[in-house]
Amino acid sequence: MIRRLVAAAVMLVVAAFLVLLARDAWRWERAMTDADFQASIGPVSATAWDTDATLPHGLAGRLLGIEDDIEYRATTMRGLAFASKQVNSKTLKARAIVETALQRISADTSDPERASLSADLLGVLRYTDPPSPDQVENAYEGDQSTPTTQLTPEQRAMAQFLVAVRIDPSNDNAQRNLELMLRQPQPPPHESVPQAGGGDRAGRKGSGAQDPGHGY
Repeated sequence: MIRRLVAAAVMLVVAAFLVLLARDAWRWERAMTDADFQASIGPVSATAWDTDATLPHGLAGRLLGIEDDIEYRATTMRGLAFASKQVNSKTLKARAIVETALQRISADTSDPERASLSADLLGVLRYTDPPSPDQVENAYEGDQSTPTTQLTPEQRAMAQFLVAVRIDPSNDNAQRNLELMLRQPQPPPHESVPQAGGGDRAGRKGSGAQDPGHGY
């Protein structure tokens, strides 16, 4: 009798867990679909893909395998936000964190389209990065006799556009940005030539995600 009661209690716990897991999975899929749709219309918050899950530690999200999808989308939104704002001392640290995340995503060529889009967006951010201190000093002093060993923002941007095109030759936005840089090899510092289009196809198929071409 006791064994039957214990077995029944265990089955009830397992059933309750499965119900909560299914509920969280539905919430994650709904959040991904809704956020992807909103992002296809215009910029959204980097937290747009978050949801209120019942089970702790994002268990349903890990089981669905969408953690990387959410991180990529959030990083892309943060990158696009920084690309549209003027660089200042208050945002340099947060901007550097986003650039590091984009660098890591672009290095993972298991998903060439995603890697290429990240490299393209990173190129746009590199282009608007402030120059290194020695470049600023040389420009201020007008002394070109001591060349700097640091790459200029334009050079760093071009390197990223080249990476983006090499990873995915069908990335039209990276092709355009690279062409613009090649046409203007020495543009005025921080002139807005590259366009932050890295998010145009940022959505990749995760659970509830849209097809490429309808992202942000």
